[in-house]
Amino acid sequence: MRYEADEARIEPIYNGVDTDLFKPTPKPEETAGTPTVVAAAHVFPLKDIETMIRCCDIVRREIPNVQFILYGGLDLDRKYTEKCRALVDELDVSENFEFGGFHNAPHELFNEGDISILSSISEGFPYTVIESMSCARPVVATDVGGIREALEGCGELCRPRDPQSLADGVIKLLSDDDLRIEMGRRARERVLLKYTIEKSVNSYYETYLRMHNQKRQPLKQDITLPSVQKMEEYQPEYV
Repeated sequence: MRYEADEARIEPIYNGVDTDLFKPTPKPEETAGTPTVVAAAHVFPLKDIETMIRCCDIVRREIPNVQFILYGGLDLDRKYTEKCRALVDELDVSENFEFGGFHNAPHELFNEGDISILSSISEGFPYTVIESMSCARPVVATDVGGIREALEGCGELCRPRDPQSLADGVIKLLSDDDLRIEMGRRARERVLLKYTIEKSVNSYYETYLRMHNQKRQPLKQDITLPSVQKMEEYQPEYV
């Protein structure tokens, strides 16, 4: 719409997850009994891991035994990774914040935690949010991109670059078992209703089929967008 597209011609097709693979299971022995926040994100600036670390520092003052586990590649931006490690040392949260590195079974990692967290400053419609939801783990996430569409009502939306806002969401969910479990249940139900692989694939198929079957006609006479009219004036072969 920002680039003059007609809203009536825009049709979102959501990502989908394998709900038979991403399903709720009990926490494993190593995290059982420990309030645990899991993140799935490569360590680079767009994911704003620094804000996540600062959030951990705030949360541990309320919940001293909280454990943040960040799973994701550490080599994408090594300079930024070192900056994040230095921040962990500076804030003295090494006992509460762990860099878990690459995890080869993402369907298992969300079930290690009670909740998951996403601190990105920009996103589209991230798989990690709906994967966590499919595991009945509510998400504390920044309100960027399409995250609100998936998460509203079954997670906590927070301001980007605001560790206190993220921490408030984490503390709220970790401190209220009934709320956390209810939000996790609603999250799983929403994924089953809207964000399965089957629904995503069918949406693509139906859209392509409809476009294939629609009546074909030159659109030159219907062009009303100034940007396209300008291109037609100078490069008619492309219109």
